[in-house]
Amino acid sequence: MTRAESQAAPFQLIMMVVILAGAVIGLNKVSPLIAPGILAASLVGMIVLVARHRMEGRREAGKAHLVDHARLNKMSITRFLPWLKDNVRGQDAVIDVIFSELERGLKLAKPGRPVGAFLLVGPTGTGKTFLSTLIGQALFPDSKPVVLRMNQYKHPDDVYTLLGPPPGMPGYEVGGALTRPLLENPYRVVIFDEIEKSHKDVQHCLYDVLDAGNCREKSSGKLVDFSGTVFFATSNAAVPALRQIRQQSKDAANWLGQSRDALADAGGFDKAFLARWNGIYFMDELSPMHVAEVACLQLASHWKEYDIEVAHASPEVILSAVEGNEAFKEYGVRQLGAYLQTVTKDAILRAKDEGATKVWLGVAPDRSLSISRTE
Repeated sequence: MTRAESQAAPFQLIMMVVILAGAVIGLNKVSPLIAPGILAASLVGMIVLVARHRMEGRREAGKAHLVDHARLNKMSITRFLPWLKDNVRGQDAVIDVIFSELERGLKLAKPGRPVGAFLLVGPTGTGKTFLSTLIGQALFPDSKPVVLRMNQYKHPDDVYTLLGPPPGMPGYEVGGALTRPLLENPYRVVIFDEIEKSHKDVQHCLYDVLDAGNCREKSSGKLVDFSGTVFFATSNAAVPALRQIRQQSKDAANWLGQSRDALADAGGFDKAFLARWNGIYFMDELSPMHVAEVACLQLASHWKEYDIEVAHASPEVILSAVEGNEAFKEYGVRQLGAYLQTVTKDAILRAKDEGATKVWLGVAPDRSLSISRTE
C-alpha cells in the first residue's frame, strides 16, 4: 500500500458511511425489508476495508528497504583516489588504507552488515569530517551524506532523536535523525562527528547498527537496512597517547589493539563499542607546507562562492595570514581558513565592483591584499 493510499483509506471510510446513511434512509421509504440487507452488506464491506488497511500497514511497517548488493559489488572507486588526495592534503597514507578497505567492503557487500565503519581520530582541523564528506559525495552522488553532530546527543533520551521517538511522543511523525534518511535512500555515508561527546546510551544503541547492519525505527516500526551504508565517526580524544603509539608502532594489529586501549582510557569509550569499527585511523597535524596548500584551496573555494576564480594566490598571501594568526597552530586549518575569509572580505567586494571573474591575489607593499584581473 502506498502512502497516498494509506492516507486516502480513512476518507473512503467516511464517504462510505455518509453514502450508507443516505441509502438506508432512502430505501427504508421504499421497502423496510431492503434497508437491513443493504446495511448488513455495507457493514461487512467496511470491516473488510479496515482489516485490509491494518494488515497492509503492519506489512509495510515490517518491510526493510531493499538494497541492491550486486550494484555495490560492481562499483569501482579507484578513479576518485587522486581527486580525494588533491582536496585533502597531507593524509595520503590514511586515504590509501581507507580506500583499500572500502573497495573490499563494496566487493563483499551483503545483507547483515554495513559496507564499512571507519573511526577517524586526531586533532581538530586535520580533515576528518571533510574527508568523510568527500567520500560520501564520490560514492553516492545522489545521496547527501548524513552528518550527525554528536555534541547534540549528550542525554540518554537522545536515543529517541537518533532512532525516532515511539508513537505518541512528540516528533514521532518525523522519525529518527539516523533512521529516516536511510529509509528514504539506503545508499549513504553517515558521519558521527565528534562521537566522544555523545552519551554512552547513544553509543550503545549503535551496536546493532554496526553489528547486524539493521535496526528498527521506533517511530514507524520499519526495519532500516544499513547494508548499503558506509559509517564514519570522528574524534579528537586521546590525541597525545595515539600520536605516541603511532610513532612507536608500525604493525597494524599492534596499533589497533593499543589505540583501542588509549581511546578507552583517555577517551572514555567502551572497548566493546570500539571493537565494532573496521579500524581506527589517525590523522595528525599537517606540515606547514600542507597547511599552506589547504589554505589556498579554501581561499579559492570561498571566492568561487562569489563567482570569482582565483587563478593564482601569491605565497605571501598565506604567509601574511599565518603571521597574523598564530592560533591556527592550535586549532588547525579550519581556523586559518576562517581568518582568510575575514581578511579578504573587502577584496571580494572590490573585485565584484570591478566586475572581475578571474583574479590573481598578491600582497601590496603596505601589506594589504592586492587584486589583479586576468581576463
